[in-house]
Amino acid sequence: MLSKKLIKAIILLIALPIFSFSQVTTSSISGNVKDEKNNPIQGATVSATHEPSGTVYKTVSNKAGVFTLNGLRTGGPYAVKVEFVGLRTETYTDLYLSLGEPTVINAALVGKNSKTLDDVTVNSQKKKASTDRTGASTVINQAILKTLPTISRSLSDFTKLTPQANGNSFGGRDGRYNNTVVDGANLNNNFGLSTDPLPGGGANPISIDAIEEIAVNISPFDVKQGNFTGASINAITKSGTNTIHGSVYHYFRNQDNNGKKVGSITLPDPVASSSKIWGATLGGPIIKNKLFYFLSYETEERSAPGITYSPKGGSGNGNVSNTSIDSLKKFSDYLQTKYGYSTGSYDNFPNFKVKNYKFLAKLSWNINSSNKLTLKYNELNNDNDQQLNATSIPNNPSFSVVGTSSSISRLPNSRFGPNSMSFSNSAYGFKDIVKSGALELFSNFNNKFSNQFVATLTNIQSTRTIPGGTAFPTIDIFNNNGQNYMSAGTDPFTRNNDVINDVFNITNNLMYYAGKHTLTIGGTYEYQRVGNMFMPAASSYYAFNSLNDFMSNKAPAAFSYTYSLVPSEPAVYSANLKIGQLGLYAQDEMNLSSNFKLTVGLRVDAPIYTEQPLENPNILALNLYGQDGQIKNYSTGSWPKSSLYFSPRVGFRYSLPDEKLVIRGGTGLFTGRIPFVFLTNIPSNSFMYQSSVSITSASQLSNYLFNPNPDAYRSNFSNTAGTLPSNANIVLADPNFKFPQIWRTSLGFDKNLGNDWLLTMEALYTKDINAVVMRNANQKATNGFLPSTFGDQRPRFVTTADRKAISTLGTAIVLENSSKGSSGSLTVQLTKNSRKGFYGSFAYTLSYAGEVTANPGSTASSVWNSNATTLTQNDLQLYNSQYSTPHRFIGNLSYKFDYFKHASTTISIFGELSKQGSYSYVYNGDVNNDGNSSTDLIYITRNVNFVAQTASGSNPARTAAEQSAAWNQFINNTPYLKNRVNTYAGRNEAFLPWYSRFDVKILQDLFTTIGNKKHTLQLSLDILNAGNLLNKNWGVRQITTYNNPLVFRGYDGSGNPTFNLAQLNGALVTKPWQNNLSNSSTWGLQIGIKYIF
Repeated sequence: MLSKKLIKAIILLIALPIFSFSQVTTSSISGNVKDEKNNPIQGATVSATHEPSGTVYKTVSNKAGVFTLNGLRTGGPYAVKVEFVGLRTETYTDLYLSLGEPTVINAALVGKNSKTLDDVTVNSQKKKASTDRTGASTVINQAILKTLPTISRSLSDFTKLTPQANGNSFGGRDGRYNNTVVDGANLNNNFGLSTDPLPGGGANPISIDAIEEIAVNISPFDVKQGNFTGASINAITKSGTNTIHGSVYHYFRNQDNNGKKVGSITLPDPVASSSKIWGATLGGPIIKNKLFYFLSYETEERSAPGITYSPKGGSGNGNVSNTSIDSLKKFSDYLQTKYGYSTGSYDNFPNFKVKNYKFLAKLSWNINSSNKLTLKYNELNNDNDQQLNATSIPNNPSFSVVGTSSSISRLPNSRFGPNSMSFSNSAYGFKDIVKSGALELFSNFNNKFSNQFVATLTNIQSTRTIPGGTAFPTIDIFNNNGQNYMSAGTDPFTRNNDVINDVFNITNNLMYYAGKHTLTIGGTYEYQRVGNMFMPAASSYYAFNSLNDFMSNKAPAAFSYTYSLVPSEPAVYSANLKIGQLGLYAQDEMNLSSNFKLTVGLRVDAPIYTEQPLENPNILALNLYGQDGQIKNYSTGSWPKSSLYFSPRVGFRYSLPDEKLVIRGGTGLFTGRIPFVFLTNIPSNSFMYQSSVSITSASQLSNYLFNPNPDAYRSNFSNTAGTLPSNANIVLADPNFKFPQIWRTSLGFDKNLGNDWLLTMEALYTKDINAVVMRNANQKATNGFLPSTFGDQRPRFVTTADRKAISTLGTAIVLENSSKGSSGSLTVQLTKNSRKGFYGSFAYTLSYAGEVTANPGSTASSVWNSNATTLTQNDLQLYNSQYSTPHRFIGNLSYKFDYFKHASTTISIFGELSKQGSYSYVYNGDVNNDGNSSTDLIYITRNVNFVAQTASGSNPARTAAEQSAAWNQFINNTPYLKNRVNTYAGRNEAFLPWYSRFDVKILQDLFTTIGNKKHTLQLSLDILNAGNLLNKNWGVRQITTYNNPLVFRGYDGSGNPTFNLAQLNGALVTKPWQNNLSNSSTWGLQIGIKYIF
């Protein structure tokens, strides 16, 4: 908390009140032209020539001496000339432009009679040119894209260079709140099933070899950029030039390219695995200086272990689970003999496979000196395997099993983990298809106006597939002691699971140059259609108290099933969201002097729902609780109200002479959007398109004995749309629900140290205005407390009947807002700009982030019941964000040296030091009797009310005294717990130990010139976690042994909760962490060969 308060105080002291979804696809040059007496020159001609393509951009300075060249290609080199009759020409050479970061040139023209004898030529690498950013941003240029170590060749491998990054999240925000645009086209993971910045199931829709530049903007105060509250990630692809150029490449790795040493442990010999990438690029002129093409094609085939656990008594590969191989064999053999179902492997698992291709074609047309047109099309087709869902139970049945008195809403143990195992055929696949096209026209009219027009169309589809193609019911087996330990059958969320996302966007930005003012008026409209087929437990779901119960054909402990209500459509798209997003904005960029610029703008966004879902009158009639605790009725027949979201912003940039010191910053509002799965949950759970049932009553479960036919009990349930079955789970939205909105302020200092070294200090503060939360409107307030005997006096429900407002209804999850939550960071960064083959940067970021929920998951009930708390999930407790990394050090260095006139070697290093991740200490069970069995934060005490533990499987019986002694060892070995005895644990407040690693890339170039063309053969070696190659104890990742070591066993006669301590491989747990015995802890390398011409 000290660091949080310190950051807030510093930011609020230094960030004085100074105060889109837009396509960042180009760069710009702006500045002033003055004479030797410092008077502005009107009518000076400024021309910028992109030398590789011969593209020329021209403008003239206005009466204030100000000029702006917009819509310029990124990269370079550029040659810029500033000319005026009677004065000597000033030329800037070797100039490279960055995506979305304007370059500043302030020219001083001298008379022909001055002592300067010739026109002036300035190497921009040395002087005069500087970038014109205001907020926190990171640009990844071609030099970095070519040399940074990477094996996955993913966008995230490069955006991690952003100091404020934590995986795919930026500034302490959920990665799903980012906005990713490539060449103006929305390539977001709009649906939000994961935090991947791009669609495609983990595969980049566009090859990294086709990417020209990437820009990550966290606080751009340009109102053209919107639709994010995390970061705006913009990328552009390469274009053709006047020279035919291209490449052919191959990257390869297999099981021999991974280390096997993890500390003192040597991993078993791995199964055969491989990764093969083939690709090619080609670009050049169709008409010199006029029309250019660029093509890219890449195919990838990957086969690698996907399951990192093995059963007890098995091969010992990876991390060893408590579940014995004998139990798994018995379960598997029975399913094969009785039902003819093959579970697949339960040890020595087959590899997960990935197979995809990606293609891109681009045309760039210089219509004339005033109009530039770009057309682009790209396509991805990707098949990939995924691991079985971890702990979610379809349709959220709340049921009890033998061995525990608490109800279960989520599995206590991950289906693949330290205490449970499953089979290879319970995995599933994804088939992802992404197609995207973009058109951009940039026009300049008489040097007074310029206009950018962008139109894009994107089609995305993500379909789940079942191994073998035939569904089999999902089965979870418990151990007669309250813990699940085996699972089989089809993944519970895979049958009838498909997402279609069509996106159309049109944007226009008109800029008017008037003296010291650059006025921008623009608008954007994006239309999305999101079709969601999601039928959890469509293959049917069974939970059994024991393997013996299952094999003896006894009644299950729970049964779930989802079926279609649409005649003749057994698989239905229950959600068909059609939403438009309109954004209008205006901005004035004022060059008040040659060294001070002030930008003031206003953006207004509005969601437009073009079609409403079907109303269920039976839901509308329900008397539920509103956010204020009063009785309220909710409709499923309308989306939330379309509100206007105002986002005013102000940014500034002040520089000292010669750009030795730049002070910049701004403040303003940013409006984003939510993962659209949060909205599609509403019609999917309205019981108008499909119905979901959960059976937990013992009297009814005898009628639902296991049947291998997923649809065996379909006729038992109603076909009438709108009928609510017992314990139905519904999803709603508050009519006044608003899209995410934040207030963000940043202040930065850039100090030019000379020789291309730059020192940057950046302060960033974000406050939630409209955070997204979910609440169960069918849950009452608690009506009791735990006794104070053992210190834990949390509120609780006295009986299960006290939980619900409507006893026959399950959960009623309502999408709402909260203003709680904030984040802040302080960054210090030292950067060496690329020059003579040498570049690098070093950064440290101190940060905090607080939130009331991370919205962990995609289904509403899962999001709600996964939020750890000391109260109930309806109580919005502010804790540490799961997206926060309190301390992060990163650094990268690259050096290229030439020799023998035909060879060069480049060595690049990327390193990172940070905490490995946060987690929460929770009880294993439902201590407060609210129906959620995995989210009660523990009360940290050495005086736990342990009871004798009976033997279970390979775990022996334990006395209360043995457990108490081991628990005290666990506390002593866990710094977080040891320092907080007699307090409640906080959500995401415990951290894994510090983790450091560094990656290395070596490029060996052999080149020669034939005719006037350079031909290069390049060999590459990417080594990830290179430290582990040098020392087996370096780069080793750790994982938690248990974050829920206290297993709730019920209440004693005085109402105090009783517990057992978890065991791991037959021993009581005493350590919080263990080494991750997998390839994530070892070195790995990839070999590449590329021909460049």
